[in-house]
Amino acid sequence: MVGTGDIAPDFTLRGTDGQMLTQYTLSEYTDEGFVILSFYMNDFSPVCSDQMCDLDDIELFQFEEDVTMFGISPDYVYSHREYSRQKGITFPLLSDTQFEVSKEYGVYDPELESGVRRALFLLDSERRVQFRWVAEDNWEAWDHGTTEALKEALDGLRA
Repeated sequence: MVGTGDIAPDFTLRGTDGQMLTQYTLSEYTDEGFVILSFYMNDFSPVCSDQMCDLDDIELFQFEEDVTMFGISPDYVYSHREYSRQKGITFPLLSDTQFEVSKEYGVYDPELESGVRRALFLLDSERRVQFRWVAEDNWEAWDHGTTEALKEALDGLRA
């Protein structure tokens, strides 16, 4: 399990920005600044849609040049592409179909139907985890306070 202060494992996953399908390697983005990883159960899930749309709606992340955001779920890239198009998601969605990255980050849970817990990680340029949140209950309503805590952590790193 990856905790706050740990160096997050690097990975390469297939993903989509809603148009193109390509490979994304984490370290290529942490070299440029901060990275937010949002693990979610699956595309089109109501709670996950709230979480992903909320993260997409807050301008404080995607319009900052030194912050990259990725959504990660076990769904395939073609589902991600359709989900991204329908929901207007502006950040890349990555496919962890074999749960390899979910296991490394400690959010894989074989007891759950989806196999993964909703989670957020904030990584700095050295891939060190600066913020970690993991849902206790995947079906619990999305709490905007989590987004605020993530923003506070990011602001604190810049101070």
